[in-house]
Amino acid sequence: MLETDFKRLPSNTKQLIEDSRSFNDALDVLMNVTGELGFTQVLYAYQPVRPQLPNGDWLPLKLNVRNFPKGWEEGWERFMKVDPYYRACFDGTLPIDWAKVQTSEQLASVQREACEYLGDFGLTRGITVPAHLPFGRFAVMSAIIDRPNVVWDTMLDQTREPLFRLMHVFTKVIFDLGFEAQIDVVRWNKLTPRELECLRWAAAGKTSGETAIILGRSLETVRLHIKNAITKLEATNRSQAVAMAIRLGLI
Repeated sequence: MLETDFKRLPSNTKQLIEDSRSFNDALDVLMNVTGELGFTQVLYAYQPVRPQLPNGDWLPLKLNVRNFPKGWEEGWERFMKVDPYYRACFDGTLPIDWAKVQTSEQLASVQREACEYLGDFGLTRGITVPAHLPFGRFAVMSAIIDRPNVVWDTMLDQTREPLFRLMHVFTKVIFDLGFEAQIDVVRWNKLTPRELECLRWAAAGKTSGETAIILGRSLETVRLHIKNAITKLEATNRSQAVAMAIRLGLI
């Protein structure tokens, strides 16, 4: 049994995560550790690129969860970009109390709907811990409790620091183990294979004429693919489209 008084992480927590054979195994360990703290659900999410696009839009956040109620995910897709707990992560680096997010006057109506949607499944009290990683990457963990008889303020005070430590230990270990590619994420990709191919050659320094020769297509066709890519990426020119495609991990 892990100690419930987490002034520091138990010595075997890191080893338990290191013994995982996959990200899913590690997520099971995360559920067990947070469960010992009294939480009933846990989630972990990752963005391999900067979550907010230059046009102000946000990439959807895919939640990898343990012990969530059945059917919760069916209606969650419409909230993946506006998730208020996700957005709150960019106001700082410290653990976030869901209660403060829920009562914020800055929430948009659709974000209030997101809170209410999770609340319908009993998911109203939680702590979210963000990790802002190099090159704009982002990871987040939330520990949630659906038991109504818990004194939340006491639990918040007792677990906020250990969850902060746990999040950073967990993230470091799974990245050291090479599990990053196993984390389920939503990848932005509205470009066709041919549009991506043209952007790859543009990124390699080829002109549209050179790309047309390489691909065996007409110059007009290549220019059309580049133009479509610029429009879909909401870029202003070819160079910006290439930069955005690279930033999104598309090429």
